[in-house]
Amino acid sequence: MVGYLRRLWGYFGHKSVMYFLSGLPRSGSTVLAALLNQRPDVHVTPTSGLIDIFGAICQAWEHNPTTLANKQTNEYLYSTLRKLIPERDDGKIVVDKSRGWAEPKIQSTMSEVLQSPPRIVASVRNVADCAASFVKIAKPNNLSEFFHGPLIQHLRSGYISLQEGYLQNPENILFIDYDELMENPRAEIAKIEAFWGLQHFGHDFFAIDGASVEEDDENAWGIPGLHTVGRELQRSDTDAAKILGEYHYRFQIPAFWKDEPELPTDPLNIQVEAALRGDFEEAEALCAAIQELRPTDNRAAFNRGWYALRHGRMAQGFELLDRGRAEGVFGNPNPSAMPKYEGQVLNGKTVLLVCEGGLGDQIHSARWARDIVGRGGRCVLACAPELAPLLLQAEGVSAVVESRAAGGVYHHFHVLGMSGYLSFREVNSAPYIPCRTKIRHTGRTGLRWAGNPEFEHEQHRTFDPTPLFNLPGELVSLQRDTNTDIIPPHVQRPCLDTWLDTKAVIESLDLVITSCTSVAHLAAAMGKETWIIAPILPYYLWADGKDGSIWYRNVKLYRQETFGDWKAPINKILGELKT
Repeated sequence: MVGYLRRLWGYFGHKSVMYFLSGLPRSGSTVLAALLNQRPDVHVTPTSGLIDIFGAICQAWEHNPTTLANKQTNEYLYSTLRKLIPERDDGKIVVDKSRGWAEPKIQSTMSEVLQSPPRIVASVRNVADCAASFVKIAKPNNLSEFFHGPLIQHLRSGYISLQEGYLQNPENILFIDYDELMENPRAEIAKIEAFWGLQHFGHDFFAIDGASVEEDDENAWGIPGLHTVGRELQRSDTDAAKILGEYHYRFQIPAFWKDEPELPTDPLNIQVEAALRGDFEEAEALCAAIQELRPTDNRAAFNRGWYALRHGRMAQGFELLDRGRAEGVFGNPNPSAMPKYEGQVLNGKTVLLVCEGGLGDQIHSARWARDIVGRGGRCVLACAPELAPLLLQAEGVSAVVESRAAGGVYHHFHVLGMSGYLSFREVNSAPYIPCRTKIRHTGRTGLRWAGNPEFEHEQHRTFDPTPLFNLPGELVSLQRDTNTDIIPPHVQRPCLDTWLDTKAVIESLDLVITSCTSVAHLAAAMGKETWIIAPILPYYLWADGKDGSIWYRNVKLYRQETFGDWKAPINKILGELKT
């Protein structure tokens, strides 16, 4: 009776009736569709193209000059879409099956079209089991290539869109867990009936007809049988750990649909975790999936910037990183009300160079002073007060002001240091902080192994320096404030109270070996031979994966090869210095 009344409301109340079936790939949505098609009052489609038609119309509507010229309202769009909702002569309620219905923007549009919130049943399953199920049916020769192919990308996108849709509109989605459907199908079907307001129906779980939901999988995916449904409801047992092997960890993703005390992990955090492990292909694939879902998300764009730099696309990389400013994850608030400098000839005008970020970032940003002078300008540099005496010596700097007073300095243009590449579009790798002593080749080596403990991922760039304490020649500690209790007696511990003290010590060295810290930037900016031991997920300045650096011609990078294991880079250093 409830279903009948709903249909009457559709006819006489000018509301359209349509329900939706969505979910994760390989989680049982097709068998669920076949089961529901046993009902006399429901028709579930195979995977439908209706959502793509709706999307194309909305896209054209939003960008069509004719629409703008005629000042058409969105209600006209919604009424047009309403006419595309399929109606059947037999009066059955149409359930449209597609992965995309759960996406937040689509839910919002369909709420307007239907004049009520969409009712989405979504099948779900442990993500590792979904991936393993794909492997079982596809039987790929190369797992690594398969896991970066379209089917797994389809799984990633489905997970992210479903999670986003649930977080924004949990009342619109009913989850049907694959394991629970196989364990107690009548109870799960009863949930759907209550959710959609359908009368109870006695489904036959041993006489399932899959013909109504068959799809041309060979043509679509090159793999026949992806949507084949057996005659009987039967669990497909999958040993995900065995099937996925070493790749199993990639799919250890939260089952956010379960009744857990906390909200699930954001997909962006999952992407960052993959990157921290060094699984860049996986992380970049997640970036692509997130971009499709959140094209205007600045934090997501910021994450993509690192991968653009990894592939050598400098301008695109810094443009994307620069969007992180809106989220407070890149640089500092802009103190200047004057225009951004964009590379023009300056003819004596003053540019405020805002050195931002951590102390190492600020030392790195000081490089742009000489480029300002090279374009005919005068550079006033803003930085942290403890760096002022040091950066006053940087090539091209006319004056230094503390960062907190930068907005009050007279200037014509400004450059935000961490985005300086966007102003100059070229990199000068020569030293820019003076070094008064020449290399003496006495085997005097400075060591630094940890940076600022407040840095978000400091634990990932700090290494155990003990093996380096056995290097030949004089050893000098450049470590200050933290992690100094392990320094043995034969390693010199000079005064490092100020940055000028540290600069003087570096001037006396032949080589600096350091983690990715401010000392690395100072030594490199001075032209000192600098070896940087970088974590598997390196800072954006070293993202290109090369042994050298485009920023400093005297830098060599020794990169971690396995997450949490520093043996490879340290052994390379020991081998080079003992030969």
